[in-house]
Amino acid sequence: MSMTEIKVATTADLGKIAICHRAAFPASLSTALGLDYVKKMLGWYLSTENTFLFYLEAEGRCIGYCGAMIRKEAGMGSASSMAQYSFDRALQSFLVRPWLLLHRELRAKYLFIGRNLWTRIKRLATGKQKNAPTAPAVFDPYVALVVIGVSESEQGKGYGSQILQEFERRTVQLGYKKMLLSVLTNNSKAIKSYKRNGWVATNVNGKSTSMEKNIE
Repeated sequence: MSMTEIKVATTADLGKIAICHRAAFPASLSTALGLDYVKKMLGWYLSTENTFLFYLEAEGRCIGYCGAMIRKEAGMGSASSMAQYSFDRALQSFLVRPWLLLHRELRAKYLFIGRNLWTRIKRLATGKQKNAPTAPAVFDPYVALVVIGVSESEQGKGYGSQILQEFERRTVQLGYKKMLLSVLTNNSKAIKSYKRNGWVATNVNGKSTSMEKNIE
């Protein structure tokens, strides 16, 4: 393994992290939408006090990264919030690359996209923000691991586990003990890696598997 250093991301780092994202997920819709879109998407993690982004650097390059969201109460999830944040950039990308409207990853999210588009239209029409949902009587706060990626050429070298351990350290530092994530059920390689690092599968819902880890 090369000498590595964990760094807290800033706006100036989004370019190198976006390059890493595209190297980690070469077949993803976000990669197909272009570098500018990925930078905008990653910028969401720097836009609120309840999100954070850090990356693993080796020889001046970002070779892996992690984005997370602190969930203190019930409300809009990371996917919807990120979609709203990067909507304009996504629209610009689709106008330039209309064939991506048929991308297999997008086809699976037509209903999700429709709901977010309707929400945005209503906001523009009324000038009002969406009302926050009523919180349940009991909510157990946690930190959600939203995304973790390692450049394809650097996979299999233990960097993923290094990033997971840093995510856990930051969770404890923030005062939380519960961590959650969602992963594609057919991504057996990732699931095995999470289990090696102490994560437990709690629910399998079709294509998605929910996993959890609690810090004693």
